[in-house]
Amino acid sequence: MSSPPLKRSPAAAPRSAFAGVARKLLSWALVLAATAFLWRVLAPQIALMRDSIGDIRWPQIVVAIALAAPMFVLKGVYHLNLLDRISGVRRPRRTGLPIYLQAQIVRYLPGKVWGLVYQSQRMSDTHRASEVVIANLWQMATTNLLAVGLVLSVLLALRVSPLWLCLFVPAVALVEWLHRHPAIETWALRRLGRYLPKLAPLAATRPMPPMPWKGTALLCSEWIFYFLAFFALLYGRSGWVESLLLGTWYGGASLLALAAFVVPAGIAVREAIFVAAPDLTGTSAATLAVTAALARIMFLGAEIAAAVLASACALALRPGHERA
Repeated sequence: MSSPPLKRSPAAAPRSAFAGVARKLLSWALVLAATAFLWRVLAPQIALMRDSIGDIRWPQIVVAIALAAPMFVLKGVYHLNLLDRISGVRRPRRTGLPIYLQAQIVRYLPGKVWGLVYQSQRMSDTHRASEVVIANLWQMATTNLLAVGLVLSVLLALRVSPLWLCLFVPAVALVEWLHRHPAIETWALRRLGRYLPKLAPLAATRPMPPMPWKGTALLCSEWIFYFLAFFALLYGRSGWVESLLLGTWYGGASLLALAAFVVPAGIAVREAIFVAAPDLTGTSAATLAVTAALARIMFLGAEIAAAVLASACALALRPGHERA
């Protein structure tokens, strides 16, 4: 016997509309505040910025984009592995990877949720929307946990002592421990289900299988391509150590910008945080601003390139009866 449809409280619609308006206002306020801060800091250094922009070599940017693209492919493979564990259903990588990569581009649209909506609808034949949402949330948590360990260890190693690099080891060990002990994930899913019943998949009622070591290896490998891309991006503009420092601090600014989750892709907020630390990096605000702009172009270009390449491969590898 089917249950009667849920009736929405008369106050629910106005409350939801008010929350949407408040979210948009907050989003625009953050973007405007970040833009105003950037203008205030960079206005005295316009000439230096102009010279730095004139030194840009676009073929070098293309190489950096090519080096960054595999990072997003690895993110997609990790996400699909995680989604398979949550749902208990394996989706072919040929079709799943392009959908995930396309969704990462859609998330740049205002509202931020459109990427999740797109992925959920495209994967509805094998996965529930709740499973897609939870996989994205859990991936963000584990990725950022590892990122915090790496950013702290590298920044402290470059500014205090190389021994601080050892701090990255417990961060990797913690992520691997979480992968090997799915009881933690199951517990988190049940807690999530208590507060957000619509996001609690039926898979939470069964023990999730542990993720093989390749899960942690994928997360660590992402950073290899991340730094290779930064080295290519800044080649000839800064030394290896400075490029490592700038790449690490850009990752740190991205982590801090997560607080501005209402802003699509952290537009302007990440850049404002990045530019606000010339003393940490030992470079001028103008150099930081140009680096941030180039990094934004590089990673967006890499996301688009990865999505296009994965989609083209999926079409080329379709079985003959699907092409007809």
